[in-house]
Amino acid sequence: MFRPLRLGISGSSFIFAMADELRIAAYVTPVRGVPAKLGERLNRTMLQFTREMMRTVNRVAEGDTGCALECYYSSSWDSEAVLDIVLEDPKVEFWSVHGPYGLHFDLSSPSESVRENGVAAYLDVIRIAARLGARTVVAHPGANEDYDLPKAERLGLSIEPFRRIVDFAAGNSIRIAIEPLPKKEVGSRLEEVLEIVERIDRPNVGVNFDVNHVYPPEAMPDMIRQAGARILSVHVSDQDGIERHWLPFKGTLDWEKILAALMEVGYSGPLVYETHIHDVETCDQVGEAIVKNYRRLIELAPALA
Repeated sequence: MFRPLRLGISGSSFIFAMADELRIAAYVTPVRGVPAKLGERLNRTMLQFTREMMRTVNRVAEGDTGCALECYYSSSWDSEAVLDIVLEDPKVEFWSVHGPYGLHFDLSSPSESVRENGVAAYLDVIRIAARLGARTVVAHPGANEDYDLPKAERLGLSIEPFRRIVDFAAGNSIRIAIEPLPKKEVGSRLEEVLEIVERIDRPNVGVNFDVNHVYPPEAMPDMIRQAGARILSVHVSDQDGIERHWLPFKGTLDWEKILAALMEVGYSGPLVYETHIHDVETCDQVGEAIVKNYRRLIELAPALA
């Protein structure tokens, strides 16, 4: 039985331990356009990085905090080869898989072909999650782009693609957790995400509540209560009214009230650290920083201390 508010780590927390060339090719470039497949050399670099990351998270998992892992999906790298490494001898709990983000996968795009790209990618993500035994897929409903089509109409365009994704996920006993992102896209506010969830109208869809992506910081506990039982997963990092992805305690979020609100609404999953830790050279440095921070954070949840 997994305990509530256990430690979780997103694979994206390790991106600054990546070689710059790999990080740009695999993460940065796909956001703005069509993702390119990594060449043989960068795929080898990706596999080496994956081995290092898995050694780190497996060591964390064997410690007293345990570790739930959110894997990150990219169509750029060789997914089969990466999965083979991830599944070699895992000690972690595979909690979730984060789906793709960018113009090529925008489920609310005015372009039907782009929406179909998004559907195809998310069906692939669901297959990967099923192979890992992860029961949650995190999804963004839009992309950071100025479109001529009004936002309300683009939100409407996302519903049918999402229903297809959610129904396919249900056949694999997987939930879709839709995440807000405070940029130009559909889903930039919690209210928009909740509207999408309600209009999809399926039991296996809800919210990935990212405390770095909704504002203002002081309203976070009330927004958690607003989302309530629809919260399927949680990303933690700190902010000061702007998207920061800092480690908790660097920004202005009231973590004691946030943890209390999560417990109040019955959230029983992990606190998935999606933090961007700069000035690191190894995955172990990232893991050590997160574990140290989590030990301090979880002390603020008295019922679990």
